[in-house]
Amino acid sequence: MTTKSFIEFDFPVKEVSEESAREKNIRHGHISTLHIWWARRPLASSRASVYAALTPEPKDEEERLKKAQFIHNLSKWENSLNKHLINRAREEILKANNGKPPKVLDPFSGGGAIPLEALRLGCETYANDLNPVAVLIEKCTLEYPQKYGQPKTVKSYDLIDETEINPLLEDVKKMGGMGIRRSKERDR
Repeated sequence: MTTKSFIEFDFPVKEVSEESAREKNIRHGHISTLHIWWARRPLASSRASVYAALTPEPKDEEERLKKAQFIHNLSKWENSLNKHLINRAREEILKANNGKPPKVLDPFSGGGAIPLEALRLGCETYANDLNPVAVLIEKCTLEYPQKYGQPKTVKSYDLIDETEINPLLEDVKKMGGMGIRRSKERDR
């Protein structure tokens, strides 16, 4: 006998909808500030839906109430980086999936809200879109922060000491320098 996921059984629609509406007024740190996307999904409902779809239905009414409250808390913008809540959600998702991160595919992901939240919740995430602008937004939201988000320690120029660098800044300098050199060569 297979169990249903929580989202098939119940979902705190009113509470998550209120958090999603409140999120529209948030500008600092929200992916909507990266690029205006015409059909952007709220991060609150995306995070709540991914969690509810990947965890099982409750065993009883008490567990249902606790889980609905947890989903409401998880959907709040101010909790989107709350390590305790995110780690708890990740653990419950892993437990429900035999210790393996579930694979989440969003074949028409547009602004990338669902894949972003699936990544945040520890899933193996795949995103795609036919629109090249959407693909670029997804790369900037999902791929580049993972690739460039953490400082790297490298050997300094004297090869004795180590220094910490920002990989994005280094790549921008490298590509910018290459562009300037090519422009100067072309102007000669």
